[in-house]
Amino acid sequence: MTPQPRGRGAGRRRLAQQWTAQDRSLARSQGYRHFSLVGRRGRARDPIAACAAELEAVLQPGFRLLVPLPELHDPSLWCSGWLSLPSREDGTSQRRPMQILPAIDLLDGQCVRLHQGDYDQVTRFSDDPVAQALAWQRQGAERLHLVDLDGARSGEPVNDGAVKAITAALDIPVQLGGGVRSLERAEELLACGLDRVILGTVAIEQPELVLRLAERHPGRIVVGIDAKDGKVATRGWIEESTVEATALAQSFAGSGIAAIISTDIATDGTLAGPNLEALRAMADASPVPVIASGGIGCLEHVLSLLPLQALGVEGVIVGRALYDGRLSLADALQAVGDGRLQDVPPLGAPLGFGGGVVA
Repeated sequence: MTPQPRGRGAGRRRLAQQWTAQDRSLARSQGYRHFSLVGRRGRARDPIAACAAELEAVLQPGFRLLVPLPELHDPSLWCSGWLSLPSREDGTSQRRPMQILPAIDLLDGQCVRLHQGDYDQVTRFSDDPVAQALAWQRQGAERLHLVDLDGARSGEPVNDGAVKAITAALDIPVQLGGGVRSLERAEELLACGLDRVILGTVAIEQPELVLRLAERHPGRIVVGIDAKDGKVATRGWIEESTVEATALAQSFAGSGIAAIISTDIATDGTLAGPNLEALRAMADASPVPVIASGGIGCLEHVLSLLPLQALGVEGVIVGRALYDGRLSLADALQAVGDGRLQDVPPLGAPLGFGGGVVA
């Protein structure tokens, strides 16, 4: 990361296109975030003295700053270019990059997406889930997320053939949720090649089963908490409970489960962005790592999750945006991987505004 040249001649040089706010500029920039150069304003014989640069926040295009060039080139206030992940002395990252999990939702053996969990609003993307799974693996996915929609609705293992074919074809780990409501069913799925199984309905109806499975299969049991207006929904989102999602998450602290998948039903399939407030509440409620699900529609939505990584949000499931071409898996992986774009404070700094949203 090389700062721009300083001094009177620096203003006449070509300005960097990307800038990162540093600590002393937080009051004005309203948080540690990235800006893109929109252009220069002002004309004078001495551009250093009279010109300013107009910067636009990457994750909130409506938020702009007009920064005098001498101040922009002050290394204590700004740094040109995106900041990379902090590294240890051995050169390895201090944090594991956030994981991007492409989703394949299975209904009658086909790849589909539901709008807000409504089985009457189905979009079919492919009739060959194995080919789709292989495509995500070739594009760099490190884990695949499967949802058995038939299982979630009826509890019947309609898609087992497709699930076994996917796990046999892939080299990356695969996790599955939907209709896993007994110890026998969970262990049957684990035996057919799945790395993790996700328990949703039984987490609220039979929490002791989750604890037993987590003990028998450490690191392979995930709890899926699907919520609407903060309350847990079950049985494929058909039934709503009175249980607070955060309370359910808190009840599994220390249980040995691998993660909690937090799905906001109101944003799922909408491409309108994740429910950051709900995710923050979920991460605060339990020390168990959280995987976000629902609402991702573009790269900026993925980046908006980074301020929550320090709180325990370790991954995000992406579906429709990948299939629609609104988001490239390669771009998403680059954005959260080593050398990534960041909108989070440096290690040890307090969390403030990140990515144009209240983190």
